[in-house]
Amino acid sequence: MEKQKKIPLLRVKQILRSFAREILIPIALALLVIQYVIQAFQIPSGSMEDSLLTGDFLLGLKFTYGSPIPFSDKKFPGLTSPKLGDVVIFRYPGEPRYPDYDRKRYSHIANALMLGNFYWDHQPLEGNPHIVHYPLGPKDFIKRCVAVSGDSIEVHAGQLTHNGEVQLKPSGKGKYTAPYRSFSPRDELSLTKVPSPGDTILLDSLPIEQLWWIRSLMIQENPKDRIELHLALLENGKALPNYEFENFKVPVENDRNLLLNALFASRRVVPQQLRYGDSVSGPVPFAFFEQQALTGFLPRIDESLRVKGWKRVVDYEYFEGSQLKDLAFNVAALNALSDTSSDSIASEQKHYELSRIIKVNGDPVYRYVVRDPVYFMMGDNRDNSADSRYWGFVSEQNIKAKAFVIYFSFENRDGKFSLTNPFSWWRIPFNIRWTRVGKIIHMIGS
Repeated sequence: MEKQKKIPLLRVKQILRSFAREILIPIALALLVIQYVIQAFQIPSGSMEDSLLTGDFLLGLKFTYGSPIPFSDKKFPGLTSPKLGDVVIFRYPGEPRYPDYDRKRYSHIANALMLGNFYWDHQPLEGNPHIVHYPLGPKDFIKRCVAVSGDSIEVHAGQLTHNGEVQLKPSGKGKYTAPYRSFSPRDELSLTKVPSPGDTILLDSLPIEQLWWIRSLMIQENPKDRIELHLALLENGKALPNYEFENFKVPVENDRNLLLNALFASRRVVPQQLRYGDSVSGPVPFAFFEQQALTGFLPRIDESLRVKGWKRVVDYEYFEGSQLKDLAFNVAALNALSDTSSDSIASEQKHYELSRIIKVNGDPVYRYVVRDPVYFMMGDNRDNSADSRYWGFVSEQNIKAKAFVIYFSFENRDGKFSLTNPFSWWRIPFNIRWTRVGKIIHMIGS
């Protein structure tokens, strides 16, 4: 009888050992590797062409720049810091790490890779689920480092100048493709110094678009704080909260989409035969800038809507800081118009001023000391890349991995292959870019 009892017990132990050896240990090791060693990334757009192509799948090395410490915003020491020419994976600096910019209300549950991130909502509206799905964020970007702390950069006619030396050709297999040049951030950036740790930045002395960049840098370096840009339009020192610009001028550029949509929504402006580089004008409420600049994003989905199911989805519109430059230009135009149309009595003249204050957790701040190394990132496809020219600096806090190797590459620009269509599966071996598999990224184009 005792032998019969021992045999099943031994079998159970053997099964448990096998389960641990074959399943639990490999899963644990895989999770450790994903957490500390590598990051898988898919190239979703053509911003790095022709160095990296849409459909390239690559691995990035996390430990090179420092692996993240679990359940914190800190990282282990890395082997090195990003250098000029490195292709870097980083968290998009213009996006909140937590839904609604509210770290206290939401707790991160899991990163589901291609499916986005899941959070726990501690204060859901009555009837809504606790699970929140952020399918499109927080996003990771991949660009090339073109400047580091202490460097000076400028862009003219799309071409980068680094520390006074014109960079005649983009790195890797980069290219220029624009058929025209304008004064958009893509083509023109005035001389700019990349901040260094310890630099003191006087916030009230900055042009408004540069202030927007520093606000973004502050958010990256202080993820636990709520950092907002408060705008007010003043007429002779008095706020005009409901003011509407009657003839707001806007250049037609990619980074002005939100502003152009607001202008066209008035139905007094009809977008006909517009080309990039043109200008349009029409009514725009000041409240548009006031709301957008406060946090840099607005929800696309109304939270008050009742949700059926086990999760609530969040998604956001993002505000490009170059639109603030348009705001400053149009405020200056108001003053010019007032100077030419008012009576000679100075007391009757109207003077308009744009008040802007950065608040940290509700308290105004007027200077900021940079804490960490800072980088300027650009895509190799210089004329088709949303990069630091548009949204500013990338802090070391947002750096995630150094792009290392292409492990798979798939061509499907014509969209003829689909996982949901079995009749298209025969295309798989013909759509794989076999010659790109195994390419070391820093050697491409060298």
